[in-house]
Amino acid sequence: MEKQQMVLADEQIEKVLRSYSVYYDIERMDETKAPLVATADYHEHETGYMLIRKAEMWSADKHEYVFIYSVPELTAELFETCMAQAKELGEAKVDPVAGHMSSNVVAVFFCQNAQPEAVEALKKYRFRKSFQFSLKGWMEIHTAVVDTGKEFVASNAPGKNTAEFLKKALYPSIKRKKRIPIIGRRFK
Repeated sequence: MEKQQMVLADEQIEKVLRSYSVYYDIERMDETKAPLVATADYHEHETGYMLIRKAEMWSADKHEYVFIYSVPELTAELFETCMAQAKELGEAKVDPVAGHMSSNVVAVFFCQNAQPEAVEALKKYRFRKSFQFSLKGWMEIHTAVVDTGKEFVASNAPGKNTAEFLKKALYPSIKRKKRIPIIGRRFK
């Protein structure tokens, strides 16, 4: 049973990596880096200019660094250990230069069983760092967990978009509530 759950987690990791590979640079880790199985890096450069491209008015760089972990059981201690590693590796990749706007460090955990204490710690996790009073951008950490045994996805508040992406990539047949914009609602 546990071997079957491990194969399911590996299949789901492959699905997520295929989804990320469209826009992200994927790097798979070897066994020595376990429980870290893969990283994905995304870089975006935006510019605004007037009439011609040489008359650049502004530019902004956005980055996202995803760290994917695979563990049989996610405990609160293991969560803290992996988050410390993701924070350290993510901070090493951030380069707050003049055009830097934001960098998101995302830690995604795949497990067969997530302990309730670990899920609570994940939901409460917050980290945000400004560089020179946000003049050179900021860094924020997003976290998400995919419990393959219970088939659920949870995240902290900044990682809400990551959780939605994971739900769509892994469980596309589940119907979700569509958000109705406030402007278009009719009140009775």
